[in-house]
Amino acid sequence: MTEKYEIIMDACLALSDEGGEASQEMIRKHYRFDPQAKPRLVSKEKAAPIDRKIEASDFWDEDQSSMMRVFARDGFMNRFTGELLIFPAVLRLLSKEFPSVMPYQMAWRVGEIHIAYYDLYACIDRLLPRSLGGTDAESNLITTTMPYVLARSNSTVEEMGWRLTREGFVDEWDGMSSWYVEYVDANQEFRKTNYFNLWYIAAKKILEL
Repeated sequence: MTEKYEIIMDACLALSDEGGEASQEMIRKHYRFDPQAKPRLVSKEKAAPIDRKIEASDFWDEDQSSMMRVFARDGFMNRFTGELLIFPAVLRLLSKEFPSVMPYQMAWRVGEIHIAYYDLYACIDRLLPRSLGGTDAESNLITTTMPYVLARSNSTVEEMGWRLTREGFVDEWDGMSSWYVEYVDANQEFRKTNYFNLWYIAAKKILEL
């Protein structure tokens, strides 16, 4: 069975090698947007969902270079599951190119955003929450996905009954960040958008591309 991250990888490669229609068709066929799709429910030991409004400032107030260092250290791996994840700007780029096939919604409203954002979008969480004195030091940051961030809320990893996986290896899997840099190099109009440009700079710097 093809893993979800592999579908996004193949869609990216198709975009570069065959063009937009081939890439869109791959997503339509293997990872179709379903407005009824629900994010993974994560519980204690597998996970009670928490009714909490998503605020972007809760998760992305680090600078891109700091986040990229954490992603690279963890090998773009969800440290709670060992699943491989996608560089954030890759999903946003696909949404920019194919808004109806890979829709993005700023508030991450379920039913309006492609479920890939909940499944695969690499984000940062704090091992020790801020409410318990946790800092933004990179040693206190790990890579995960939004369902795990929301499920934990202000609980510690130990309180949730979870364990951390080992770190991954960025030279084996970089979340398609190298592909992203190459694609933006060839399509410089993306650099006119601050979001895409900041991630481009961070990826080049941290991966030494």
